[in-house]
Amino acid sequence: MPISTTTVERDGYDATPDFVYAISLLAALESATGQEGHATVLPFLGMARAELTDFGQRRPERYVPVQVSDLRAGMDELEQRITALLADSPALQHSLRLDAARRLLRRGAAAVA
Repeated sequence: MPISTTTVERDGYDATPDFVYAISLLAALESATGQEGHATVLPFLGMARAELTDFGQRRPERYVPVQVSDLRAGMDELEQRITALLADSPALQHSLRLDAARRLLRRGAAAVA
């Protein structure tokens, strides 16, 4: 008998607060167009979003408002949150996606450093 690897998803929507905040922070970083280096990191943010959401198969139930005053600090915070999600990930598929998203963020941060 197959056993579900996750208990937090319902029809592709994930309402866990950590996931919702991480995706909301990522969306805020994507929309921080006035920040220095934004054009450089935007492709990496988009690829990280695709990994976090399992290419649209895992979606946040809602978004929360997040302010980004510094692009690099926001990316550092997002990496820390993804690392925390990775530590608590119950499913191998999500762990692999989280790790890929974290590596993409690091590449983006290195590109603007």
